[in-house]
Order: sequence, then structure tokens, then C-alpha cells
Amino acid sequence: MSILLNRIKRKLSLKLSLGILLFLVVVFTFSIGTLFLYSRQLVKQQAMEHANLELENCTERVNELMNEVETATRTAVWHLGDDIRPDSLLNYIRLVVGQNPNFDGCSVVMAPDFFPDRGRYFSVYAYNPENADTVVANIEKPYNYFDKPWYRTAATLGKPCWVEAYAEDLQGVESTDFNDMIVSYCVPMYDRHKRLMSVISTDLAIDWLSEVISSYKPYPKSYVMLLGANGQYIVHPDTTKLKSRTIFNDADPTKQQDLISLGHQMIAGKKGMLNVKVNGEPCVVLYQSLTKAPWSMALICYESDVFVSYNKLLYILIPVLTFGLLLILVFCLNVVSMMVQPLNDLTHQISYITDGHFHEAISFSRRKDVIGRLQNNFAEMQQALSSHILNLKQTNLDAERMNQDLAEANEQAHKADEKKNEFLQDITHQIRTPLNIINGFTQVLRDDYESIPQEDLGNITETMQTNAILISRMVGMLIVASNAGKDVKVDTHERVCIKELIQHVADIYASRPPHTIDLTTDVQVDDTRTVKTNRDYLTKALNELLFNAKKFTTEGHVKLSVKTDGLKVMFFVEDTGPGISESVRKNLFDTFEKGDIFSEGLGLGLPVCRQLVRLIGGELKLDATYTNGSRFVIVIPDEEAWVDLHDDLR
Repeated sequence: MSILLNRIKRKLSLKLSLGILLFLVVVFTFSIGTLFLYSRQLVKQQAMEHANLELENCTERVNELMNEVETATRTAVWHLGDDIRPDSLLNYIRLVVGQNPNFDGCSVVMAPDFFPDRGRYFSVYAYNPENADTVVANIEKPYNYFDKPWYRTAATLGKPCWVEAYAEDLQGVESTDFNDMIVSYCVPMYDRHKRLMSVISTDLAIDWLSEVISSYKPYPKSYVMLLGANGQYIVHPDTTKLKSRTIFNDADPTKQQDLISLGHQMIAGKKGMLNVKVNGEPCVVLYQSLTKAPWSMALICYESDVFVSYNKLLYILIPVLTFGLLLILVFCLNVVSMMVQPLNDLTHQISYITDGHFHEAISFSRRKDVIGRLQNNFAEMQQALSSHILNLKQTNLDAERMNQDLAEANEQAHKADEKKNEFLQDITHQIRTPLNIINGFTQVLRDDYESIPQEDLGNITETMQTNAILISRMVGMLIVASNAGKDVKVDTHERVCIKELIQHVADIYASRPPHTIDLTTDVQVDDTRTVKTNRDYLTKALNELLFNAKKFTTEGHVKLSVKTDGLKVMFFVEDTGPGISESVRKNLFDTFEKGDIFSEGLGLGLPVCRQLVRLIGGELKLDATYTNGSRFVIVIPDEEAWVDLHDDLR
């Protein structure tokens, strides 16, 4: 690929040909793309009009079937109103089923103890058996039908209603066979005192209803589904969805929000069109509700069916256009190559200049056209360049070296001046603030000492002590920092008891205000264990770390720990403060660097602390693995630890 790109960059004829081809591709793409988009819209519009007509025909057909059921049922109710006898019930329901071969069956169930001589339950049922020409009508064996949906719903509502799809065999026995799935139209019958006498229900078989609905199929893969009031599948090509399944629990809420939205639109009784994905394929769904029941029908059309002819045309047109564009590219390449060949020759000659061969002469041309004049001008330019290039190179080198030296010197002077000004401003502010506090409280004590309550006196003296300690600490750090880079000799031959050192540091911590966070110590060495170091420098380093920990910790703990690790004694100072961000850590031990320019201090605490530790032969580092705040580690080499370890090995 890189070779091809380099060739395109170097060949003017190829670039011009590709530019012409690119222009033609843009024009063809825009023109044909616009045409195809417009054609796609027309194809989709005509397909949706055809599909919508099919859906309306299917809906009208289902409404007619339901109207036949309702009319037949209401007629039976009217005839039975004055003649409620077991024999008349059988005759009427046999007549209803016989006159309507599309019905799956018809039943009449009586209210409890309606016929005292017949017991608590009495029901009759008529149906069209398979492969038979006569209607079968029987008085059913007694069973509890009061909790069945076709009785309970009608009795509760007190008015005719359609019952959602359910599976039930004879005698009210629930079934798992799809062939036993039915929907029922139920009508309650009342006497003149408005007491419930019976419920008559007429059934339509789901499998037969599915055959009627499936006949409306505008495309090979399209199908119609029927949803109940709660989104339950009443009719669907996949019969496994018809048993206790709804469009909502059948769809994945994280991936099929469009299908769930379709379910809400359908159960709301709306009419429209929606783009959804069914089994991962894009589909167009047209839906509308029925007029006889709170159910809704949807016609699902796969886009692959709708645009099958359109896609075939597209598959033919794209190769034809590609072949035509390739022919145009070959033609343009040949024509342009002939036109720019003289320029290629000139480019080869002047390439000496671009390659640095300023002393290689370019030949003059006898041509009188623009290319010849251009070649002669380049030849004259090469002669002039050859005589001046050496002097120009030397002059440029000298000037560049001088400019670089001046820029570096100026940058260093500028940084030093800025650093000095910042430091002077910072130290002036840091020392002036506690001095002003001490002076202010001194005047208060001098003028109003007798009238100040004892508790306020304690607070005033503690504040004065705190600020005095701050000034003393800053002066001490300035003294130590002033020795940075000098050859300072420190006596490190003192034997210091670790436990006594920790207790001394803890006492200093407790005596210094503010008294907000107590210090926790954890000494994991023997009481008599010593370390060979400088007591004063090590104490100052630990006090400085503890001072910082107390200053930045408002809740939690400040902890000082010590343990040995082979040839080293390790002191840990940890806190539960805000911690140190990644951006601050890289300059953490640089002099006069602070994480926050508005915070107290001179930016000398940690640098001075590391300087003290290094003067006694140790090292100070930040524990990056600690995430609950900050943890610093002082590592001191210990000869005694080496002796103990040597004895253990023996």
C-alpha cells in the first residue's frame, strides 16, 4: 500500500487521472444515489400501501367473524330468555353450532343450584367434531366451572365480552395441545330480578382463526399476529408463543426496545407503522386494532421481501458502474501521460538540486515553449546557487548556534528571575501571616489581659505557639535548604534506641497544636533495638513528615510504624488525608514545589526531609501502593540488622 501511495504522489499523470475519476465518482454517486433513494422510497411506499390494504382486509374479515359470533350468541340469548330448560338449552346450542360451521363450539353454564334436581353444577356443550357431518350436543358431567375465565369474566363484568385465548378440552379440562386453543364470546343471562341465571359462550378455534389470518400474506416471509388486551399472543405463526406468552416477556428489554414499543402501541388501540427488528432482521410492522374486542392485529413485512427486486437491480448496477469507471481511468491515464511527459523529463533534471547536488549542472534546452524556458531558468538558478551555497550554509550554522545559546541563556535567566520573585513573595506571606497573628494576640494580652476569660487565654496562647512553631519550622527548613549542594558532614555513628526515639517523636507530636488527630504508633522491633544513625536529623525528618500528615488530615488517623527488613530499618508515616495526585508526584521532592500554590508552606518540607534522610545515609520515598491517603517510608541502613541476619543464617 505504501508503495502504491508513493507512486501516486510521484506521478502527476496518475494524480490527474485519479482526480478526474474521483470527480466522476462523486457525480455518479450523488446522481445515482439520489435516484436510488427516491426509488427506494417509492418502492417502500407502494409496498406499504399494498400491505396496509392486506391488513385492513384481514382486520375486516376477523371483525366479520367476530360479528357472526356475537350475533349468533345474542340471538340464542334472546330465544332462551323465556325457556330455560335442560332440553331447550341443548336444542338451542345445537342449532347455533349447526348453523355456523365456523364455530368451534357453544356452551351454556348455569348459576349455582339453578336446577336443584340437577345439583350445584349444570352445563351443556355443543361442538362440531372432526370428520363428522353432525353436531354433537351433550349435558356435561358436573365440574367446577365458576373459576373458568369464560364464566368468571362475564359474571364479574356483567356484560358481554370476549375472553383472551386459552386452551381447554371438554369438561373444562386444561390442555397443552395447540389444537385446543380457543377464544370465546361470553354473554351473561339475567332474570327479571337482575339475578345471574347462566353464561352462554361461543368459541372460535385458534388454529382455524390462524388459517383465516394467515391467508393474508402479501410477501413470502410476511405474517400476521393478533395480540390480546395485555399483549398476549392470540394468533402467531410460532404456536409455542401462544401459551402464557406476551410480546413483553418474549422480547429482550436491553436489545428489543422497538418490539416492546410496538406492543404498547398495539394494546393502546392505536393504528400506525413502526420499524422493528424481528429475529435480527429489519422489518416494517403495520398495526391496527379490532372493533369487536380490545385486541390488535399486526402485519410483519421483512424489508428483504419488500426490496427484493430493488436489491437485484442494485447488484447488477454496481459492477457495471465499477467497470465503466475503470475504463475511464485507463483512458485518462494514457491521455494525461502523453501531455505531461516533458514535465517528467524536466523533473528528472532538476532533481539534482533537491538531492543536494548543487554543483551538478543542469543542461540548457533549445525549446521555446514554457517548459523550455522553465528548464533554462532552473539551469541559471543552479549556477547561482552553486556559488553561494557554501557561504550560506556556514552563515546559517553560525547564526543558529548563536541564537540557540542566546535562547537558552535567556530562558534560564527568565526562569531564575520568576523563581526568585515567587519565592520572595511566598516566604514574605508565609512569615508575615503568623507574625501578624502573634503581634495581634500580644497587643490583646497587653491591653486586655485582666478581662480575657481563662479559656480564651488558653486558645490565644495555643494559637501563638502554633504560629511561633510555624516560623521556627520555616527558618529551620531555610537553613537546611541553604546547605543543599554543599559538602556537609554528619555524624552517623550514634546508637539510637528505636523505641525511645518513637516515644520522643510521639511526645513532640502531642505537644504541638492543633490537637485534632491523635498519633498511633506501631513498633515492631525489640525494646532494646538500636539503629546506627544521627538522632537529631532522623528526629527532624520524622517530625516534618508527622507535621504534614497532621496538617492535611481532618479525620481518620495518623500512624507511625517501624519494622526491620533484612539490612534495613523502615519507618512508615501514613495518614488518611486527601492523598497526593499523580500529577504532583513527579515534582514531589523538588525544592519550592507545592501541590497547591495557595496552600501554606514554602514547598521545602519534603525536599528538606529527604535531604536530612540522605545526609544520614538513608532514603525517603512515597509508597504509591497506599490509596487511603499518603504513606512515606524512611529507609535507614542498619549494621545490627545485618549481624542478626548473619547469626540467623548460621
